[in-house]
Amino acid sequence: MKIVMSADWFYPAQVGGSASTIYWQAKALTAQGHQVSIVATSQNIPNSIPLNRWLSMDCGRVIYTKNPHFYLPVRHILSGLKAIRKADVVHVNSLFYPASFIWVIACRLRGKPVVWSPHGELSPAALKFRPYLKRLLLLLFRGVSAGVLFHATSVDEMRQIQRRLGAHVQVTKLRTMMDPPLPVVRVARPYLLFMGRLHPIKGVEQLLKALAGSDVFLKSHYSLQIAGPDTDKTYTRKLKEQVMRLGLSEKVFFIGNVQGEGKEQIYANAHLLILPSHAENFGNVVIESLAQGTPVIASTNTPWQVLETKQTGRWVPNDAESLRKAIDIFLTMKPDHYAGYRARAAQLVRSDYMIDGHIALWSDVYKAAHSQNRLVY
Repeated sequence: MKIVMSADWFYPAQVGGSASTIYWQAKALTAQGHQVSIVATSQNIPNSIPLNRWLSMDCGRVIYTKNPHFYLPVRHILSGLKAIRKADVVHVNSLFYPASFIWVIACRLRGKPVVWSPHGELSPAALKFRPYLKRLLLLLFRGVSAGVLFHATSVDEMRQIQRRLGAHVQVTKLRTMMDPPLPVVRVARPYLLFMGRLHPIKGVEQLLKALAGSDVFLKSHYSLQIAGPDTDKTYTRKLKEQVMRLGLSEKVFFIGNVQGEGKEQIYANAHLLILPSHAENFGNVVIESLAQGTPVIASTNTPWQVLETKQTGRWVPNDAESLRKAIDIFLTMKPDHYAGYRARAAQLVRSDYMIDGHIALWSDVYKAAHSQNRLVY
């Protein structure tokens, strides 16, 4: 099957979980014999990568397009329109990226099956940003949704799609899965970890409040390492001001973006990962952390109840008191009890979240898109 995929951010870029998710998926599809082409932007990729020409990679053919502006993706659109002509199915990633709507229109005109993944952009928390523009765009999306198969990673995201685009739209649910991580040897270090882009939707301010109220944390030798790209400088400045105001300057450190083996090592060495987000359709950092054996505390605004059911972490509201209580449990946990959490964490990812053993599920999604498309044309 010839599959064309869009990506506003794509590996080796590390901004947003979808950059890795699309790569893992494309790599596994290519290994299964599918012909995959990815049209990506050049956002946050190394200068050594050639732009505006097709490259052969382990995930298929990739073109990194250089555009006048991220939100004026002229070359991204043109490259996509050419690639769509020969596609059996087109997978559009992101709702509100300007190229997405044009890609979908082109597919409808050519009778191409479309899978459309919002990647959490329809959560109430996400819709608070530029709300008036998004309401207008959602009206346009309703007009082209017939025949499109939307993809959600959780039951909550399925409901969000149908609430915003209409109960009639077709939605399939398939959770995010990952490529096997780089093997690293753990060297235990006394730090808690937040990993992710620094953006208001991530709720880091709630985590800082929780730590400021934890006598266990304040009296311990543990610190908080905040790792990730600075995608909202105003928010980052407010977080640093909050750290100063709460008296956490000697306990909280902003270490910037980390990638590759260094990222895996930071996960492995951490005592605990904390994801206090106001909204997540999935949260790649959770499986990345669990894959290295590091337990996770995630907010109930994320689809990670399995942390409780599989005893690999905690799933709690993201108010400061709930987060504090959960953190204190792990900071005071007996070593053998904690070791059990680490063993179960790694096992959960191996059994349920490795994409190599589940890639046939994506083949089924694309076949369903073909069937859905035939009902319309």
